[in-house]
Amino acid sequence: MIVRIVMALFVSFVSGFCFLTGLMKLMSGLLLSFGVIAAVFFGVVFLLPGNDERLWFPIYGDGAAWPFFLLALVLVGVIIWLFKRAALEPEPESFSNLHTRALGWGGLIYLAALFLPAFLWFPSEAKRLVVDDTRLGIEVFIGVLLYIGGTIGALYFFYKASKGGTAKHPDMMRRFVLALFSALHLDKMPALVAYLLIYSPETGVVFPKVAALALAAYIPIGFFLSRICAESKSP
Repeated sequence: MIVRIVMALFVSFVSGFCFLTGLMKLMSGLLLSFGVIAAVFFGVVFLLPGNDERLWFPIYGDGAAWPFFLLALVLVGVIIWLFKRAALEPEPESFSNLHTRALGWGGLIYLAALFLPAFLWFPSEAKRLVVDDTRLGIEVFIGVLLYIGGTIGALYFFYKASKGGTAKHPDMMRRFVLALFSALHLDKMPALVAYLLIYSPETGVVFPKVAALALAAYIPIGFFLSRICAESKSP
């Protein structure tokens, strides 16, 4: 366990440091590539015959694999667009408390978008006994929509925070925001939500299409990363 924690901290440090040094496009492409890998992985999980005794990743229900493979293709297109997009001329903004507040609001909304919908994703045992799977699926779907909406709102504030800079360091907040975003593994949240909606040994109820929708939160994250990279100066 200690080794895993040290490895996670090391990866966080390296990814954040790479963003601080200006390797924005490269690191953004790697972050989105993790979303592609997650989508392909979940697609393969549902493509194989169901087996509750599967040791590497048991599933407790059936589901379609094509939404995950389709999402993987879309994310590949986003990655290509990230590297092919032309540079933009950002409007210079002097760093102020407004950028710090925007960063704080972005972090708060991002956490709220993850934890508040959990009340819809994980109903109590008493509720599961009286509510059918269709009703549970609708509530989970609403929770995912709230999660995606909250994620987009948080990314908007992160983008506003990234516009701050100084005369000598115009990309100061762009690099810092992306470094913090990566170091805290906020880019991994869509994969985490999809995993929680698929791996449910207690209830035996899975929501593969809704999980694919949650994983699609990588698309607005991709546009967020692409926008900041396009406005950043080349090192």
